[in-house]
Amino acid sequence: MIQRTILDQILNSIRHFPVTIVSGPRQVGKSTELYNNVRPLGYTYITLDSRMELMTAKNDPEQFLKNHPVPLIIDECQRAKELFPAIEEAVNKARLEKGSKAANGMYILSGSSSKALLENAKESLAGRVSILRMSPLSMREIQGFKDAPFSVDKSVSALRAAEFTLREKNLLEYIVQGMMPQLYDDPDTPKDQFFSDFIETYMQKDLPEVLNVKDDLKYENFLMLLASNTGEELVYDNYAKQIGVSSPTIKEWISSLNKTGIIWLAHPYSSQSIAKRIVKRPKVYFFDTGLACFEAGIRDAESLSKSFLKGRFVETYIANEIRKSYMNNGIDQPVYYYRDNMQNEVDLVIPRNGILSLIECKSGTNYSRADIKAFSCFGQTQLERKTDALICCTEQAYSISENAIALPVSAI
Repeated sequence: MIQRTILDQILNSIRHFPVTIVSGPRQVGKSTELYNNVRPLGYTYITLDSRMELMTAKNDPEQFLKNHPVPLIIDECQRAKELFPAIEEAVNKARLEKGSKAANGMYILSGSSSKALLENAKESLAGRVSILRMSPLSMREIQGFKDAPFSVDKSVSALRAAEFTLREKNLLEYIVQGMMPQLYDDPDTPKDQFFSDFIETYMQKDLPEVLNVKDDLKYENFLMLLASNTGEELVYDNYAKQIGVSSPTIKEWISSLNKTGIIWLAHPYSSQSIAKRIVKRPKVYFFDTGLACFEAGIRDAESLSKSFLKGRFVETYIANEIRKSYMNNGIDQPVYYYRDNMQNEVDLVIPRNGILSLIECKSGTNYSRADIKAFSCFGQTQLERKTDALICCTEQAYSISENAIALPVSAI
């Protein structure tokens, strides 16, 4: 089993908070991690996939907690929102009787419908809960390394890039395979069947918790169309015309996919110096390139390498790996993009620690100043500018300009 970076954050959280939430999409490894690496610390593990346990949790949450004393792991807990006030009461009682520190580590909650889970938690458990978001495997985890938060640092990037090599052919294979843990724990898993089952289970279990879809076929067609446009701007009217539904319906569907973690949105970066000229629409990314490839009908790396979708999927992969590096370290780091009314575009804009980093994502190897000309749109910013990066399929880092470097994907 591959060692997950986020385990350190889970263990740290249970030392300092009475309730820890591990959220994230289906099949990213939440249950496996909690059952195998946290349960042995003395926790009881209960899943609300059990019909009997779910009925008790919904109809008599106080009795449910009496039946299962702390410390307790409750999986799929978003299915019983009635539990949250009961957990709040139990935590408050423990804090009063034993002290705040003694109450830490009482409950660990996990669930697939991440936004639905978080909304319930924020309502009842404010000030008592630490929220961690779990993602699919990162490339560094697969290669046997722990993730560190991504930064564009020449010396650090060079060291990270030297730890393993990721050639273009291998990169495209990983993109099509995706990063779901089961596909690496059991490499013989039929990939198409895995993703087919994933979508079917999602439609039957996760989606109904956040949205009542009136036309499953149109929703699935929308999912396939959206997958082909991962890494692109989100124009609701275009999808509405192609699918044959209203724009408000498309907005509801996007919201449902975002709430359940299937997609995430990069919003346009704005500062006082550029606010008037930026495009206002968000960009959409699938959380896993394997699922996106499956939905887009791409089954192998050879087909992807010849497809017009190649650039979109490479960008999605790079954006996901950067985002995972923060999530796996318990950091809620915003990731933006930039496009203005003159069609200047920067794929990723990351403000962190007072520094603004610009990232361009490419699927080739050799690039020049012309490929980062949009960086000049940020000549005047309130945040400090140091080194920007173009991340691509090069095997060696090289300078593009005085303040910009080309980095291999392995440097993330």
